[in-house]
Amino acid sequence: MGDWDDWLLGLVMLLLMLVGSFVMAIWALVANRGLRRRIDDLTDKFRMVDHRVLRLGEAVAGGAPPLAPAAPREPQAAPEPAEAPVEAAAPPPEPEPAAAAPAAPPPRTTPRWEQKLAENWLVWLGGVTLALGGAFLVKLSIDYGLLTPAVRVFLAALLGIGLAIGADFLARREALPGNSSYVAQALAASGAAILFASIYAAYQLYDLLPAALAFPLLAATAIAATALSLRHGPFVAALGLVGAYAVPGLVVAEEAHALPLFAYLIFVTAASLALLRHRAWWWLAWLSLAGAMVWVFLWLGEADGGTGTVALYLLALIGLFAAFRLGIDRVGFLQGLAEAPQVRALVRAAFWVVAAATVPLLQNDGFGLASVGAVFAAAILILWFAWRDPALDDTIAVSGVLLLAMLASWELPILSPQADLGLYGRPPAAIADFLTAALAAGVLLGGGVYAMLPRVPRPGRWAMLSAAAPKLILIVAYWRLHASLPDLGWSTIALILAALQLGAAATAVRRRDGNTEIEVAIAAYAIGVLAGTILAATFALSTAWLSVALALHLPAMGWIDGRVRAPVIRWLALIVAAGVLVRLVLNPYVLEYPLAATPIFNWLLYGYGVPALAFIVATRQFGSRGDDLTTAVLEAGSIVFTTALLTLELRHFLTAHIDTPFTSLGRDATNSLLWLAIAGGLLWLGARKQRPVLHWGGVVMFAAATVQIMLWQVLIANPLATGDPVGPTLVFDALSVAYALPALIYAAIAMRGLGPPALGWTARILAAFLAFLWLSLEIRHAFRGENLVWGSSGEGEWYAYSAGWLLFAVAGLGLGLYCRSDWLRKAALAGIGLVCAKVFLSDMAELTGILRALSFIGLGGVLIGIGYAYRRLQPAAT
Repeated sequence: MGDWDDWLLGLVMLLLMLVGSFVMAIWALVANRGLRRRIDDLTDKFRMVDHRVLRLGEAVAGGAPPLAPAAPREPQAAPEPAEAPVEAAAPPPEPEPAAAAPAAPPPRTTPRWEQKLAENWLVWLGGVTLALGGAFLVKLSIDYGLLTPAVRVFLAALLGIGLAIGADFLARREALPGNSSYVAQALAASGAAILFASIYAAYQLYDLLPAALAFPLLAATAIAATALSLRHGPFVAALGLVGAYAVPGLVVAEEAHALPLFAYLIFVTAASLALLRHRAWWWLAWLSLAGAMVWVFLWLGEADGGTGTVALYLLALIGLFAAFRLGIDRVGFLQGLAEAPQVRALVRAAFWVVAAATVPLLQNDGFGLASVGAVFAAAILILWFAWRDPALDDTIAVSGVLLLAMLASWELPILSPQADLGLYGRPPAAIADFLTAALAAGVLLGGGVYAMLPRVPRPGRWAMLSAAAPKLILIVAYWRLHASLPDLGWSTIALILAALQLGAAATAVRRRDGNTEIEVAIAAYAIGVLAGTILAATFALSTAWLSVALALHLPAMGWIDGRVRAPVIRWLALIVAAGVLVRLVLNPYVLEYPLAATPIFNWLLYGYGVPALAFIVATRQFGSRGDDLTTAVLEAGSIVFTTALLTLELRHFLTAHIDTPFTSLGRDATNSLLWLAIAGGLLWLGARKQRPVLHWGGVVMFAAATVQIMLWQVLIANPLATGDPVGPTLVFDALSVAYALPALIYAAIAMRGLGPPALGWTARILAAFLAFLWLSLEIRHAFRGENLVWGSSGEGEWYAYSAGWLLFAVAGLGLGLYCRSDWLRKAALAGIGLVCAKVFLSDMAELTGILRALSFIGLGGVLIGIGYAYRRLQPAAT
């Protein structure tokens, strides 16, 4: 009896769960219908009120007669016809009941959360609970040993089928096809899940089904669930898709075969995309893409062989997703363009994912004919799709990347340095195949795409691919096989490509009719010509000649920019300019370039002079049409190359080398003089032309020169500290070069008011300081000769300092009075004050005899003269 009781208990539980599930579903259905009925009643009442308000408005606009229906509300107003017009104006405030009509939504908004909870979430929770209940029932039967495995599986399958039938019954009664209620969707989804689990359990857990039978049963269940979604909605379709793509992973065969697997996946993908396109369930198509591609990567990552089948499968996927977007002619429910953002994004993603899958395909196939042919076929299919669908013509980039990735990943033998094949050598088979594929890719992307230009609505994009792809293929080929062909051969190929694209640009110019796309095509081929010549120079030239060749492209780009207005030209010019700057400024190997002993006429003249001239010309060209980053970089490059040319030529002229360290005060001070002169010129040009780059270039050069002067000339190489000879002749010596001439340039900058205020004050202070230092050192030079080592001085030298400093201050004062310079007068007076302090504090004690008297007499006369001059001229009062 115990076994019978357990069996009876299990049967009762099964019946209770089935009855309970159906009761919940019916209750949710009834509640849903009641809510809909209330909504319909409220809608009808609102329409009646709206109709009455409309009639009332017509009565107010038309006069008194239509106001008769209002008599029951105000019967005493009827016997007063004279008052009718007045009463007719009064009713407008009376549509208060109509104004209250919008208050009807509160009854609708109050239960809205309740309706969603009952109709959506509770129903789906019930469906999940139902599926779990079936699983628990099976588990209970296993725990008690009530039913055999075959009976368990059979009952579970019957439950799943029964739920699906019940869902179909409810769908026919409660909703239109394709718009099922959530009750029917939940029942159908749970039924499909239970049926799917029962078949899988029969195969995997109980060995009741062989793999050959389990696979089609599981696939049929998934396909049936997908078909049920036509009636029940997208959630059932999602379940069917997941199940269909999971079937190959659930059923493990003794030996993996590519053809059955990918044939099945093609069938599932085609059917699912047709269904999703028919119902416009675009978001579900991402599941199809993921399921279709995950098996490709799994197969290529683990299995061996079958690459031909995988190649055909990838091509078929391109066709399927193209048909998903474009539709299928003469198939009624699949005709027309699927114009939705989700579809466009999906197709783009599908093409890129397929392109990514070709890399492991090529590796598995060893770059055999099947995989390489599939890559070319995929590129052609995508180009055809872009031609058919101009809205997605940006997918042509996938074709270019696909072929470039193939060439970049091609397995090639490693050639030894002695394996230079020359122009007529016979390469190994792998290299020959690679070169053949590279040539075919160049013809397809260069010539084939060019031939499509008259047939596409936006030829600009196609021209960019046609212009860029052959150069990129050449770069990849050079990277992989630069030892197999001399540099001259690679440069010749680059020049041939440039000539072909020059012809393409000329043809596009003849078609110019104001079309913006044609202008873009012209710009693309013009840039292609420049890129070809740049590559030719890069392959054939080295050292400074390469920088010269690159720099000469900048005026050419400026000329093209003046005739074909395309922003990409300015960006390309910016890239080239940056490359030249890096090569000539930040390249430490520049110092090792061979340099002739001839002054001026050496590689510096063309290595820096030609780029400087090219940058100046390009600055005028690009700057005349726009002041942007490109113009600023070109302007800065003009400054850098001009400064580098003059600095290095001066260095080479003085030392016969450009890397000689600083050792001589007079010789090395010429460097700071040059930089100060350049700084003054840039500051003047910047102020005159209102160019910030010139202005700040002058500030930078001013700072660089000042740092060298103060650190090297004043501190490190000062003859008072080093004792180095300064020359036998006064004034015409190293002191004048190191201190006097910089002081004059600083004074000129200050007098002209160049640069920001802080720079002007710095120039004034440095001018006065360097002039004072020069005068002091020249006095010591007069008394000590060429060696000015720090030490004691005699009375004559000490008096000479006072006299010289006083004359210097007086000269400055006179110049300040003449030029009406307030700061110069004040600086001169400060200098005279220092002389006074020296005379009274030092000369009185250090000097004797006539020198002491002359010191005081001279100072007194100067002070009296200054007072007289101030009284007559009165500079402080002006």
